[in-house]
Amino acid sequence: MVEYRVHPVSITLTDPIQLNGSMALLGDHSRAGIDKVDPRFVGTHARLCKSVQLVNLIETMAPELLQRNHDLRPTAPTATTAPLGCLTSPLRFSAYEKLMRFGNYWYGATGASGTVAKLPFGLFLKYSANVECVRNEFNALRVVGKNTGVPVPRGLDFASKWVQGNSQLLPQGYHRSYMLTSELPGAALSLCMDAISDADYQRIQLQLQAYISQIRNIPQTVNPDFVICDTRGEACRDPRIFDSAPMGPFKDEAAFSQKLRFPDEPSRRGHKIVFTHADLNPRNIIVHQVKDATGTLHWEVSGIVDWEAAGYYPEYWDCTKSMFEGFRWPRRHNDAMQRVFAEFGDYSAELELEIKAWESGDGV
Repeated sequence: MVEYRVHPVSITLTDPIQLNGSMALLGDHSRAGIDKVDPRFVGTHARLCKSVQLVNLIETMAPELLQRNHDLRPTAPTATTAPLGCLTSPLRFSAYEKLMRFGNYWYGATGASGTVAKLPFGLFLKYSANVECVRNEFNALRVVGKNTGVPVPRGLDFASKWVQGNSQLLPQGYHRSYMLTSELPGAALSLCMDAISDADYQRIQLQLQAYISQIRNIPQTVNPDFVICDTRGEACRDPRIFDSAPMGPFKDEAAFSQKLRFPDEPSRRGHKIVFTHADLNPRNIIVHQVKDATGTLHWEVSGIVDWEAAGYYPEYWDCTKSMFEGFRWPRRHNDAMQRVFAEFGDYSAELELEIKAWESGDGV
C-alpha cells in the first residue's frame, strides 16, 4: 500500500481544501457512485500541481489571451470593535483559549505551530508565550494606526495568564497571552509572489516605500533618554538578537551595537534612529487584487502585520532585517526590497556586515 501526505501548494488567494488530518483517505461520501481516484495518478498530480496553478494564472496575469473576465477581488470583512469586552480578564482568557482551538480546527492554522487563528466576523487571534512581545505589538498597532496611513490590523483586546512552570525548559513559569485583532483583506506576499507580474511587483515596491517613509517619521517620545527601545520605551525584543531576549533600552547606537558582532566597525555607527517594523519579510506583507478604472486586476499591498519586534532602531535595521531570511525568497523579491530601501540611503555596507555576523552565528 502506498500512502501520501497531503500538503497544499498555494500561490494565489484561493483557500486550500479543508482536510481532516494530513493522511487523508480518498473516497466518495456522496453515494453518487463516483469512481475513486486511481492511486497511480496521485504522485503525478503532486509533482505537477504547482505547474497547473501557474498555467491557470494566465487568466489573471494575461486575460487578453483568453478573453475572459473574472472578478477575483477578496471580500474585506468588517471587524466588531469590542468583542468579549464585558467579560473579566480570566473569563476572556478562557474564551480566547477555546476560540484558538476552534479557529485552528475550523479554518486551519495560519501561523507557525498554530499560533495565529482566523475567527469568524473578520477577526484574528494570536497566541504568544512572551507577554512583553504581545504588549509591544498591541501598542505598535495603536501607534502606527494613529500616526500614519499604513494599513495595519486594529488591536482590539489582549488577555494574559500566568502559568506555573512544569518542565525543565520553563521551570519558573510564563505568561500565556492572546491578542485579538481585526483582519486585513488578502494573503501573505509569501503565498502569492509567484502569481504577481513584474509590473505589479514594482507597484508593491513603491507602496512599501511610501509606507516605510511614514513609519520612519513617527517621533520617539516614549523614552527620550534611551533612544533605542521598543514602542513603549522599554527593552527591545527582536529574534535577530539572542532569540528575542530583552536587550536595552539603549542611550545611543554605540551601546546598542555592543550587543552585536563587530560592534566597532564603521557601519555600526552614525545612523539616525527611526521607528522600525523589524521583521519585514514577505510573510508579514499582506497583498490583494484590485481592479483599476479599466477593469484590469492588479496586486497591491493591503497591510503589514506582525509588529511584535517593532521599536526605535538604527535606520538600516529594517533594510538588513528584510534580508535576514533572504535565502528563503526568490531573487526578484530580495532585489525589490533592496530598491525599497535605496530610497532612504545606501545600506550596502551595513547589509554586508550583518550577513557576516549572521554567518558567524550571531542572531541565534
